[in-house]
Amino acid sequence: MIIKTGHPTLKLAFFLATSLIPSLSVDLPSPDDSVSCLLDFKKFPYQPAGECLGYQEKVQVLGSLSTTLCCRNVLNVLTKTLASHVATTKSDYVFIPQDQWMNCNGAFHKQDSVSPHSCRFDSLYSGKSKCSNFSLSSIKEDFHYQNALATCSDFNSSFDDVCSNCTAAILAATDSLTEKLEAEERATCAIATVIYIAAAKIDDPSFVDNFYRCLPALDAFDVGYDKIKHSTVKAVIAIFMAVVALMLVLLLTLYVTKSRSKSKCRKPNAEMKAWSGLYRFSKAEIENAINYGNEKKSLGRGSAGQVYKGVLPSGQVVAIKHIHQSSTTDSFQREVEGLSRVRHPNLVCLFGCCIEGGDRYLVYEYCSAGNLARHLLRKDAVLTWETRVKILRDCALGLRYLHHYIDGCIVHRDIKVITNMSCLFDLCKRNL
Repeated sequence: MIIKTGHPTLKLAFFLATSLIPSLSVDLPSPDDSVSCLLDFKKFPYQPAGECLGYQEKVQVLGSLSTTLCCRNVLNVLTKTLASHVATTKSDYVFIPQDQWMNCNGAFHKQDSVSPHSCRFDSLYSGKSKCSNFSLSSIKEDFHYQNALATCSDFNSSFDDVCSNCTAAILAATDSLTEKLEAEERATCAIATVIYIAAAKIDDPSFVDNFYRCLPALDAFDVGYDKIKHSTVKAVIAIFMAVVALMLVLLLTLYVTKSRSKSKCRKPNAEMKAWSGLYRFSKAEIENAINYGNEKKSLGRGSAGQVYKGVLPSGQVVAIKHIHQSSTTDSFQREVEGLSRVRHPNLVCLFGCCIEGGDRYLVYEYCSAGNLARHLLRKDAVLTWETRVKILRDCALGLRYLHHYIDGCIVHRDIKVITNMSCLFDLCKRNL
């Protein structure tokens, strides 16, 4: 607000008045002053606390009142003193009238920066709200109040169990009182409940000590309030950044590992390329090999094509697979790229290939002893257990080699008993 005054004297008077008003508003009587304050603070004197210096950490006390840790200590002193006043004067009301309460609202002598007024407890007087204006006699017969009084009166057994039951009973009594009075300010009802319970045995120092040690169990940090002090924010941020960095490193490692795994077991590219270690046969050479001696002998049929017996000009016998034109190029490329450099005693060698005029051929090592199915399913002879175990062992060695192949794992995906001469396992070296 802006006030205009025309005369210089009026301006000076207005300045002096506005300057003096703030200092007058905080010049309240000390609660330690027994002359001006009705309450006796000597029985439960306020003890200075370091929590009142500098940073003020906020909490929600008694499950409903938002304040600070410093003011929580002030509230404990006030409730103890009011409980003592109720017990001493046999008053039916827990709070005192407003004019008397204001005489007890000043700063404490031992820590003059702290007072009920600075903690905003100015409204804790009789008549301010419904919860501050009812009588003790009106709730003495209330079940929840009686239960809270009985539950919180005996701390001789396990403190944890008694305190847990006591705080639950206080909350129930507060809810009952708030509902009964249709009060809107639940915090005042909670304070009144604590004062009534404390007044019952306020002359028992052991009870008072245990009861007020239990009350912090109802405290909670205010929702949405930053509870971390400024001095620890940097540490928390540093830890957070370290965790994020570690997660990024782990994700990057996982990505690289997964990429390598995919590259090892990937499907061949569509682009044809020259495979090292393989001879590129011409179609004429393939046809001459298959029709050697004017005889075309079929060794069997696989899922990808027909297999023929062939003889190279050097006299070496080979197995030649003619890939079906209906088969995908991927099937042909998989075999060529996967087996072009594979060399193992228990695996059939791939000698070469042919790609010409839309025809595709694969030239394999010839297994003169026949295929696996021929020996396992023959009826004229029975394989010994030693032979069967040897077959299993050799098959396992071949698979292990493929799965740990240095240029990338090779997965057969079509191992079965009924197979043909293009089978993966070389039985010609088994001496069956």
